Amino acid sequence: MDQTLFLCVDGGGTKTEALLADTTGGIWGRGLAEGTNALSVGKTRAEEAAKAAVQAALRFAGRQPVQLLHFFIPGFSECFPLDLPIAQKLSGDSANAYYGALGGPDGIALLAGTGSFAVSYDANGRKTSVGGWGHMLGDEGSGYDIGRRAVRRTLQAMDEGRPVTALGQDVLHHYHITNPTQLVHTIYHAGCDRRQMAALCPVVGKRAMQGDTEAADILEEAAAALAQLAGTLFRRLCIAQAPVALVGGVSKLGEAITIPLARNLAELGLSLQAPLYTPAIGGVLYTCSLLTGRFPSPEIAERYHASYQKLIKES
Repeated sequence: MDQTLFLCVDGGGTKTEALLADTTGGIWGRGLAEGTNALSVGKTRAEEAAKAAVQAALRFAGRQPVQLLHFFIPGFSECFPLDLPIAQKLSGDSANAYYGALGGPDGIALLAGTGSFAVSYDANGRKTSVGGWGHMLGDEGSGYDIGRRAVRRTLQAMDEGRPVTALGQDVLHHYHITNPTQLVHTIYHAGCDRRQMAALCPVVGKRAMQGDTEAADILEEAAAALAQLAGTLFRRLCIAQAPVALVGGVSKLGEAITIPLARNLAELGLSLQAPLYTPAIGGVLYTCSLLTGRFPSPEIAERYHASYQKLIKES
């Protein structure tokens, strides 16, 4: 085992994964735990889950020192640092998501979950991003935006005196009501819960895959908004070309979103590619570059990926 060991922790609201790696492409240990976004699960549960994941991965280090413990967890600042005798660093979830998706610099990652933004890193590690304004000012193409579009169409049909569509019935069922006249009060009474509205996103995706034209139109609009984010960032980067990858919850809609997104990107001279690695591997790649002063070669990136896959099979 290489003597330069480090730990990366990729966490969110539901799941956390810690990887023990070296700087030559090896991944030696893995720890899993519940969510660590304190905004979702609370400070105490987030700390406990983070420690559980870290300690599970640390067992594979034996007596060898770990140089850095790097957290890629949104909403974790109030828990940082953990009470552990290791140098620690806290980042958001953009660098690991970006490098996991693209494996190297000078590309564009579209991060579309509850919110949305586009991000790129250059060869010197400099970050450029657009969007990410939050649900009151932006987040077009996000899961929240897709859910909101479904709600708006349901209300529009009501205003126009049209019958509730199949997708509209899904919206009413989602909010546990039977009549669209109850929709506005129900949503505002619950405080316009972003996560609840974003949870409509897979419902829209399922309808679109079944051939529902209303749902397909919503995803077409979302794809156009995401492509616009990528196009804006591409113009700022002033580079000849940039591969684009979609990551986050919206990407789980599959071809219902990737087909219209690829088409919209092509109109801007950009191409959509499938993500190369997981965000956990992206965190390893990024942290390795911080420790060594250079970004891992494609060969080392593939070595990390192969080592990770082997570890999963053996566990």
